[in-house]
Amino acid sequence: MQRLGLLGLSYRTADQSAIARSALDAPLSEAIRRMHERGGFAESVYLATCNRVEWVFVPADDADPEDCFPVIQRELPVDAALCYRLTGEEAARHVFDVAASLDSMNPGETQVVGQVREAYRRSSELGLVGPRLHLLFEAALRAAKRVRRETALTARPVSMMSLALEVAGDLPDGSSVAVVGAGEMAEEAADRLQKRRGLELLFTNRTLAKAEALASLSGGRAIALERFLGDPPKTGALVVAVSVGTPLFERSALQRVKDACGASLPVVIDLGVPANVDATAARALGFRYFGVDDLRAHGDENRRRLEAEIAAARAVLDEELAEFRSAMLEKTLAPVLAAWRRRAQHTLDEGLNRLFTSEEGRWNEDERERIERWAASLVERLAHLPMIGMRKVAVEHGVAAAHTFLSAVGARLEEEEAKAPISPPAPRHPEAVPQ
Repeated sequence: MQRLGLLGLSYRTADQSAIARSALDAPLSEAIRRMHERGGFAESVYLATCNRVEWVFVPADDADPEDCFPVIQRELPVDAALCYRLTGEEAARHVFDVAASLDSMNPGETQVVGQVREAYRRSSELGLVGPRLHLLFEAALRAAKRVRRETALTARPVSMMSLALEVAGDLPDGSSVAVVGAGEMAEEAADRLQKRRGLELLFTNRTLAKAEALASLSGGRAIALERFLGDPPKTGALVVAVSVGTPLFERSALQRVKDACGASLPVVIDLGVPANVDATAARALGFRYFGVDDLRAHGDENRRRLEAEIAAARAVLDEELAEFRSAMLEKTLAPVLAAWRRRAQHTLDEGLNRLFTSEEGRWNEDERERIERWAASLVERLAHLPMIGMRKVAVEHGVAAAHTFLSAVGARLEEEEAKAPISPPAPRHPEAVPQ
């Protein structure tokens, strides 16, 4: 587990503009491969959501994860102080926390586990996931499933959109809600808003057909984005979630929205990364504006209310992390222990060969077979005892310590064999041959 590394930034360490700048550009697969090569990774998974950008990796050629961090940070257009750098068990625990939504702005949200699963799938298809990260992500996703099944953390479905609608408050019957965009966030907005009776839903997008598809599913109506920006209708709430490089609603567009709504200005929910709305202009014009950064305080409130559920989820993750730790240890230690067994077997074979060739014809075939069985049993016992100790050494001091010890013992055995070749024992009566 010591070779596991993670570098990232999230809503805990950076604002949304820094997170957006750090995300890889399209075409995404090529960008992920390029970072994998530049980072010097043997395995890697890239995870990007509206609240985080992270690389989980195992370095190549037995390198230390710390050696990879400067390389990754040189590729990031943000201050290194905004990034967190985790290794070993800390990195593994963070992946577990993210998948189970304990590290989310809104604990218990249901979207992040799908985003983690998709990031893992994408890197797997690119051939960038090996045995260590496969074990890690399978364990993290299994742990997230247990949290959903065994705790009340996700009893009330939550997500970034549900958090946004919470801060928006209740809307009067007959209010019109405009949803700008047609992606995942817009789809969730359509799903949630149609369950609120008495609202009129309006969907707009650059591709009108996508807006019309959402409208048909939710009983709303659709309008082309160009028309909406030029002559916006009166709305009680404006939910904006599109992917653009610069604000879609700058001051002049917001002024047209204000003119259409009169004294009763709509609440503006901006879920874009980077921002879709000029926040300074929106507040200056009197709108109640909530961007992703503004949702952080509300998410902290939810976290305080969910302390008991979070504690129960943490207990589940601790159990799953302990199982992962054991599985990772076995997988990492297996080659070392296999080499030790091979060394012991080689020593046995060499010794028996010297014994039998030096006293050709001294024992019959049955006696030789009994000697071989007895010697094999003895070597197995002697080899097994250090392996028990090595597992404990590996747990407390790392696999490298176990490997160093066994390598030193193997080298000493070779020295002893070279100095004092095995000599046959003094002649005995055949009945004295070990059984």
